Amino acid sequence: MTQRAHAQDDNASGSDPEEDIPGVVPDDDIRLLVGSPAATPVFAAPRPLWLDTLSNWRTFAALDRTRPHLADSGPPGTDVADNDLRLRYHALMPTVVTPAIGEALVVVHEHLLSNRERTSGKPGVIIEGPRGTGKTEIMQYIGRHYENKIARLYEPDENRVPVIALRVPPLTRGGRRNWPTSFASFLGLKHGGGTDPTRSICHVMRNSSTLLVLVDGIEQLRAGADAEESFAYLEEISEKTGATFVFTGRAARSIVDPQTRDRETVLADHEEIWGDYASLRTSRIGYDTDSRKLFAKIVRGFDKHLCLHRHQPDDLTNLHDYLHRRSKGYMRALSQLVTQGAQKAIWTKEERITEDLLETLAIGRSRTI
Repeated sequence: MTQRAHAQDDNASGSDPEEDIPGVVPDDDIRLLVGSPAATPVFAAPRPLWLDTLSNWRTFAALDRTRPHLADSGPPGTDVADNDLRLRYHALMPTVVTPAIGEALVVVHEHLLSNRERTSGKPGVIIEGPRGTGKTEIMQYIGRHYENKIARLYEPDENRVPVIALRVPPLTRGGRRNWPTSFASFLGLKHGGGTDPTRSICHVMRNSSTLLVLVDGIEQLRAGADAEESFAYLEEISEKTGATFVFTGRAARSIVDPQTRDRETVLADHEEIWGDYASLRTSRIGYDTDSRKLFAKIVRGFDKHLCLHRHQPDDLTNLHDYLHRRSKGYMRALSQLVTQGAQKAIWTKEERITEDLLETLAIGRSRTI
């Protein structure tokens, strides 16, 4: 199954923005995925830079990205420090939720519901697309969605681990990927001394009701032994734990499917060679009429989240044509333009994003210095 999903910025969770997405699964459906009360605790630690441990992931998922009140900030014209609340807020604004996120959530949930009773044969989901089109953001949003919903639905239990988020581990000196260490490090399990922690990993995942394993950077795998060994291990984890896997990366389908499809049966004429993993593809937002309308809608989402003293509704939305030309429809570039524009508006005391201000930003441009 191949479905096209325009990318979107996903820098923050906000206050349940997914509730406005058509087709998003209700809480009762999510409740069916778990068997005992549990929740993710709220952490007061600083936000993490890397999501390679369970505590960092929980902190990331629990971050409060609510827009601050202007009344809590200094009046217009006040000097600000680098750690100013509004500067930090605009660096990690609430998610601008587009239909692509809703589609991805529904596809993943369909897989979770069908896989939960199976002891084998659990296909996963692939999210692929070019750089800067929102793949990682979509995947992280899905993870936060389940982490936060289950935390709200069930009594606190720090032993519950509904989501595991990993990146493809680097090659070791022996030319292999140390997947057991990546899983063990995320879960906080002791590993070393030449022992294989896989049995402990599977035990913890089963007893902590792990629903999802998110694997980012799948394009780092090399064709041949590297990919084959990696997927043999990941399939073992899936079979022994019941978790559904989501793989993300450039050209991810061409990497994942060869390891999961039937390569023994002779194909019929005109038969596709792809496997049975659901495939969602992100792309930049183009220049046709429908794409421009979608882009303007996304910009309006950013517009509503801005926290500037002189900002007027639709100030940013009215610049959507300019922003499209500057970002070329890539969500990473758009997000950076809005973030840096808002921050510069604050520390220059303009308190409003204008085309002239955006022209001073170096994103996507070459300057002589």
